[in-house]
Amino acid sequence: MAKETISTADLIKAFTAAFTSDDIEGWKKLLSPDGEWKIMATGETFKGIDKMLELANRSVAARKHDGELGIKPTNVFANGEGTKLCWEYIHSGIVTDKWPSTSAQKPAPGTKFELPIVLICEVFEGKLVKVREYFDLLTLTDAGSPHHLYS
Repeated sequence: MAKETISTADLIKAFTAAFTSDDIEGWKKLLSPDGEWKIMATGETFKGIDKMLELANRSVAARKHDGELGIKPTNVFANGEGTKLCWEYIHSGIVTDKWPSTSAQKPAPGTKFELPIVLICEVFEGKLVKVREYFDLLTLTDAGSPHHLYS
């Protein structure tokens, strides 16, 4: 019996619906059980379904979305083979006291943020097997301070 998989278009719709509404259970169904999610800005890697769920639960607890705040996709596309997915969005919210980091540079509770993020995903048999999350960490930890690499 062949394994039934969803199309990339359906994966994108389901991911968008779950991710923009904090539907962790719906999101979980789209992950490969042995997949990984890597936060490129910090080097943290979450391997396996339990660790990815831990990441999701901590992320949802760390912020709240009031009014117009939330996760808003801006550019979403996949390659022709359906093996790669790019999901670009703006995440705006308010930091809660449940921010999981112990870093002294973490944002204070009540801080409003607006963070552009890009997810680069590898897809296999209708599941996300590897996700690399890209954002500018200084946007959260040192808001308002310019940082230059080349000038």
